[in-house]
Amino acid sequence: MIRQTIFFMLIFLIIGCNSTKNLNLDNKLELVLDEKSNTFDSCTNFSYIGSSMTKEFGQLFIEYINLDSSCKWNGLSRGFFVDLFKSTLKIDSFKLIERKDFKNYEFSTYLVDEKYFMNIIYIYTVYEDYFIIDYNGIYSNKLIKQFDGNYINLYLNKPRFFSNYKNSLVRMNILNSYFSRQKERFER
Repeated sequence: MIRQTIFFMLIFLIIGCNSTKNLNLDNKLELVLDEKSNTFDSCTNFSYIGSSMTKEFGQLFIEYINLDSSCKWNGLSRGFFVDLFKSTLKIDSFKLIERKDFKNYEFSTYLVDEKYFMNIIYIYTVYEDYFIIDYNGIYSNKLIKQFDGNYINLYLNKPRFFSNYKNSLVRMNILNSYFSRQKERFER
């Protein structure tokens, strides 16, 4: 009996330690973050915001949200992200110029304040959401070309929008209720 208890405790320990990785999305994108800050909410697991600055892609902002299986979004997550971005930076005009969808990847190009262009990459699985602000548009262009080799980015060499955005849907969830725990229904 004691051997079985110890065996099960070891199994749970091993499984618990292995589940701390964001297995699906983090490994696919292979982005190296210069800064990473964990974000916490009762509905999220191992979520974070981060930034990356490389010669190849320029400046990127990343928010990774791993929603707990007992929680749900209270609307469209990409819409929440774009809304928070616009309101945080007090942007007057934010117009969608182009959107490309491939499987669970969504690439959007926006015209900001009628003069500057920027890209937002939205990648999702059942419980994971990955938002990337691609200020230079180069990373978006690279990923789109993996799906469509003939794609031509008409906005890549246009004036680009840059900011020091650091806000988070997870951190702002307590004020804006972007996601919440699902209520369990018990039947008698």
